[in-house]
Amino acid sequence: MSREIIRIFNKRWKQYDEWFEKHQKIYQSEIIALKKIIPSGLGLEIGVGTGRFASSLSVRFGLDPSFNMLKCARRRNVGVIQGLGENLPFKDESFNFILIVVTICFVDEPLNLLRESVRILRKKGELILGILEKKSAWVRFYEARADQSKFYEDAHFFSAEEILQTFKNIGIEYRGAYQTLLQSPPDISKIEEPRKGFGQGGFVVLKAVKKK
Repeated sequence: MSREIIRIFNKRWKQYDEWFEKHQKIYQSEIIALKKIIPSGLGLEIGVGTGRFASSLSVRFGLDPSFNMLKCARRRNVGVIQGLGENLPFKDESFNFILIVVTICFVDEPLNLLRESVRILRKKGELILGILEKKSAWVRFYEARADQSKFYEDAHFFSAEEILQTFKNIGIEYRGAYQTLLQSPPDISKIEEPRKGFGQGGFVVLKAVKKK
């Protein structure tokens, strides 16, 4: 992750956190989709931010490079570690599951992020990856307004198909997906019940299991 992106999130942590309050239906729809797949056990969220997802999903630990984000996550009872997802400060096979929500679009080396995630997963551990679908109207909306929000100005989005192709090369096996944000941007009128699969929703949750 570049220093500039870290600087933006560290400086604008409050604006980032307040977004979830202003867009509760989007946030709750994403939480419901993640709950369809999130496992139990010792978990780590990479790119935990202010702890919105980890705290709602009972993920015990969170890692992020932004000090100000981590202070907020700690107040939400998440055990925090400062660091980068591309170089995780954990031993091999440390966690039952890894959660990554949207963070992959901000890192400089997404393949390293995923490889490091697999490294610290225990055998048959699960990787839960939430992405903003590159082909969706939501990504087009965010990209068109990137210069206004700054958060997505340098983001690189992925499609579910691209992520699944990567899974094949890093020792994890795809096990299913859920999608939400089926309504059109800029907001949704009601909290959504997620659908299985991908290809329609703006937010997709992918589940993969470590083979060895």
